[in-house]
Amino acid sequence: MRHFFLQISKLLISISIAISSHHALASSADLPDLARYDNERSLSNPSYVLGQYWFRKINGSRGLIEFPPAYNYLRQAIADLVPNTGLNDKTIELALLNSRQMNAFVIPGSHLFIYSDILRLINNENMFMGLLAHEISHLELHHYQRSLENQRNEQAKSLLLLLAGAAAATTGDSETTSALWLGGLANQQENMLKYSRSHEQEADRRGRELLQQSGLPTSGMNDLLAGLMKESMGSNRIEFLSTHPLPQSRLSDSLTGQGQQSILFQPSSPSFQFFRATLLAYRAALESTGYQSFLRRNINADDEYYYALTLSQVLLHYNDSALENLRRIKTRNEFTDYLKVITYLTVDKTEEAQSIVHNRLSFAPEDLTFQYLAGQLDRDPDYLQASDSQLNYQNRMVYRHNIAVAQQHNDSPYALFNHALLEFQYGKELPAMNLINRSIRQSSGTKKQQMETVKLHLERILEAQKREGLD
Repeated sequence: MRHFFLQISKLLISISIAISSHHALASSADLPDLARYDNERSLSNPSYVLGQYWFRKINGSRGLIEFPPAYNYLRQAIADLVPNTGLNDKTIELALLNSRQMNAFVIPGSHLFIYSDILRLINNENMFMGLLAHEISHLELHHYQRSLENQRNEQAKSLLLLLAGAAAATTGDSETTSALWLGGLANQQENMLKYSRSHEQEADRRGRELLQQSGLPTSGMNDLLAGLMKESMGSNRIEFLSTHPLPQSRLSDSLTGQGQQSILFQPSSPSFQFFRATLLAYRAALESTGYQSFLRRNINADDEYYYALTLSQVLLHYNDSALENLRRIKTRNEFTDYLKVITYLTVDKTEEAQSIVHNRLSFAPEDLTFQYLAGQLDRDPDYLQASDSQLNYQNRMVYRHNIAVAQQHNDSPYALFNHALLEFQYGKELPAMNLINRSIRQSSGTKKQQMETVKLHLERILEAQKREGLD
């Protein structure tokens, strides 16, 4: 898995932020026409088609973190920034990835990835908002599109080879991966992997403006760059810096801006602290027997430490220890309640899990996170509806909930249908289409009509991918 993340991060930083060449220095008169990219989330937008394709493929990797409260926090944090951007569609898809590499990046079509290890460095909310502002700025400034429009045909072909190599890496096909990567590298290697430093610094500057416009302190951006500079001294482990300008130069540029503060902004909300503890818990699990010392080095507050310790133990299947440490957590919030439920389910304490879920839903009946858990606990729960207005991680909860409900009802066709949609979200298009065809053959009435409508939508996505050479 480490090899996969090392390779994919090097590739996706380059395509999400810019692929440098002599064309990047073109005069303003030669700037590409970006009108065709105005609708960031349309199948008519080649960047969105490409981004969605790779977003699903990466989500299908073992490194994907599935912990809904963490996504809920991240979605809200982004919602504090995107209204002040020039993005026509304010929706940004999210993926949290577990890796020893310190990184965050965006890919075309408004998709954001954050690696768990970067939360070692980011220890307060100001810094985290600075990171988000920087990455969102890459999307707003169309850095990927501006670079791609200026590339030669051969460079575009090399990009596809590199991406195909990344896909092979997710399947563990090392020979195919090596061949495709070497083929891509041989084709315009210098131009394809050389980083555009001007775009990076442009995102730093726009990111500070975005923080100011959102009423947030720009000091978080400075602290982030200072932290990156300190971490990089004597180390080559920061993937975020592998193709970026030196942090010293970026920090110097950052300090020329006004360090605006906001009396309304809390430096680190409890939600951020538990978000951070969640990602560090996943990261600690990669250390195997060293997970406890990793958490002690990186988390100071006792409650957050015991929360992260319990989650790591659940991930590592140390169930008795997890149950013991669960009792040491004093804070009650979405993160801790969710952790309690999944821990109780792991050790077959169903009544305790049900009590927490029902209590949460009594105060917030539409809370999707706990509706999803209720589907695994209650008898005769209702089906949930997926929606285009929901993010990928939310729809994954809907599909898993509906599979559990359909199995309770012995409704095999509807279980197959939701399984198909879940597989499609993980980038497994062929198995997904086979499953949806089976579900249609076994169904009738309104459910069959619903399935056929969804199938047509998926086929349109596949046609768009084929149009872009992604089949």
